[in-house]
Amino acid sequence: MAPVRQPECLLLPVNDGFSSASPAKRRAIVTGGASGIGKATAIAMAELGTEVVVTDIDQAGGAIVAEQIGGSFAMLDVGDPVAWDRVIAATGPFDIAFLNAGIATRHGMPPLDRHPLVDLPIDAYRRIMSINLDGVVYGARAVLPGMIQRGSGDIIATASVAGLIAYGIDPIYGLTKHGVIGFVRSLAAAFAANPDGPDICISAICPGFTDTNIIGEAVRDQINAIGIDLMSPGHVAGVVMRTLEERPHGGQWVIWPGVEPHTYEWHPVLPPPA
Repeated sequence: MAPVRQPECLLLPVNDGFSSASPAKRRAIVTGGASGIGKATAIAMAELGTEVVVTDIDQAGGAIVAEQIGGSFAMLDVGDPVAWDRVIAATGPFDIAFLNAGIATRHGMPPLDRHPLVDLPIDAYRRIMSINLDGVVYGARAVLPGMIQRGSGDIIATASVAGLIAYGIDPIYGLTKHGVIGFVRSLAAAFAANPDGPDICISAICPGFTDTNIIGEAVRDQINAIGIDLMSPGHVAGVVMRTLEERPHGGQWVIWPGVEPHTYEWHPVLPPPA
């Protein structure tokens, strides 16, 4: 997959407003911030002077991260819109939202004797949809009023390479990540349709296998056995920070071991108008 410019219709001009500045002196909310990519990103933001609110359902882990970076912690189930309203009312508004919380079914690898869809319990399906997809929609819906009022903001969602390919290992996980990418692209297009509107950038990161809690020990062994390197959460967090700097509106960063991070190329479905 080669680097590519995003379609011009999805680009907003970067002005001298608050959003296009460095993360210093800005306020950010990070979901899934108790560990993994969320934790690494919260640390990276705080090191540049961002005031970070760490959120997670892991109260102990999230509080430790918040204390470490000099931020604050809020308990948040991202799949609960009422919880989002409560957290934003208590801690918002925000200049940056990193909507990162996510899970996989069966830690991303189905048992060899079970079908990844037929044998998936309905409650497990509802849970992954709630966290991976609803959590991004509810999060964007919760932070956008404050960003619109202030005239600027950045929303970055954690999708996955599984949202850009056919992901037979875990079809429902793939479904949620395809949904996140579709939502990011469409929401970005909605803002781009009003060039005189607020300077709000919507984008996504699409990492490959990363050494986080979403991957169990058995899965880690299988990944190593087939020769795929696990990326560090810090490496992915570095791309999040690059996203805040470059602001690829509507874009998705492909992050894969040994490959320079780049925005994904989408080919036109329909021919250009005559």
